[in-house]
Amino acid sequence: MNKTPLRSANSANRHVAGGNHPESFFSDFENSAYKQFSVHTYPAYATVFHQDAPANAVYLAEHGVVKLVRVAPNGYHVIIGLRRRHWMIGAPAVLLEKPYSYTCITLVPSSLRIIPAKDFLDLANGSKEFSWYLLQIFSREIFNQMKKVEAMGCMSAQERLEQFLCDMRDELNPVGAEPACVSLPLNNKELAQLLAITPEHLCRVLKEMEQKGIIRRDHGILTVIDHEGLKQNNLH
Repeated sequence: MNKTPLRSANSANRHVAGGNHPESFFSDFENSAYKQFSVHTYPAYATVFHQDAPANAVYLAEHGVVKLVRVAPNGYHVIIGLRRRHWMIGAPAVLLEKPYSYTCITLVPSSLRIIPAKDFLDLANGSKEFSWYLLQIFSREIFNQMKKVEAMGCMSAQERLEQFLCDMRDELNPVGAEPACVSLPLNNKELAQLLAITPEHLCRVLKEMEQKGIIRRDHGILTVIDHEGLKQNNLH
């Protein structure tokens, strides 16, 4: 029986919020006032903003990956998510006029377009297209959260990790390009939090995948080296 590869995050996002992929929005909107906002390139592991700092700007991710980390009242650090291209990072805080609820840190070299809070609010109030895009962004986040809850109940730890690695590979490589080595600068604790499994269980899964030659771990960096093996494991 023929098997179909599991859809990646890129393909899934094309069907969210009416089927309009974010890139189509930006190809049109970039010709307007959007271009006036500067783009800043951050190195890997750079802090973009801190939790509880005043929300003075929204950061549009144009390239790279950032992690969002929240410090609980007891001092426990929790990674609450990753944000990639076309995400409006910090938008909820600006819209609600609240401080940032998390710290934003780049995982890889990343380019972020900085939209000052006042300009962002003016766009949200005055541009129907921009408001529609924000609705897509927030709807996509709800959709992804629903998928994550479903995965916790229906997918094994290894399946969750394989899906995560496939999504990251597709995100970090241009569409149609040959898959290159994808390195994830996440420690085991952070990755376990994202996958909703224990660090101990994650270590067992990583060891098994490493023994199969699918991944390599070196100084805390996880690298996918057998993309074909990862693809085969993601067939259903």
